[in-house]
Amino acid sequence: MTARWTSADLAARKSGAKPKKAKANPEYKIQAAFVRAMAVKYQEVMVFSDTAAHIGKTMFQQIRANKLQSELAKDWPDVFIAQPSGIYAGMFLEFKADSPYKKDGVTLLKTKDDHTEKQSATMRRLRERGYFVPDFVWGVEMAMKEVDWYLNL
Repeated sequence: MTARWTSADLAARKSGAKPKKAKANPEYKIQAAFVRAMAVKYQEVMVFSDTAAHIGKTMFQQIRANKLQSELAKDWPDVFIAQPSGIYAGMFLEFKADSPYKKDGVTLLKTKDDHTEKQSATMRRLRERGYFVPDFVWGVEMAMKEVDWYLNL
């Protein structure tokens, strides 16, 4: 596995200190694998993914990116499939590394910043506007089942 180093890590390395490894991001890996699977199975379907959101940014770059986003845009789903199907205008998917639900399978787990709840509200608004938005997905196979169902309407 190749580690990614920041400029601060490289500077620390020159000084003899041990650099820190980049944090693993399982959500990014699932999302990237999904985009690859879509490219193989559905070559003609246009897929937009925000995998760039997982790329390490400097503090200045992150502040600038946050200023460009409206409050509503911060909670958009990870992937948009620009392919109308049945009564739907397109499809959105929100990936999670693990299930965001409590054991009952319905109640969302509480997050410190209510991010998952805000994402769920955005997903509801998108459904109201004519998009197919399944509940959160946490695996490539799970996401592909949703896409297969959607594209065969």
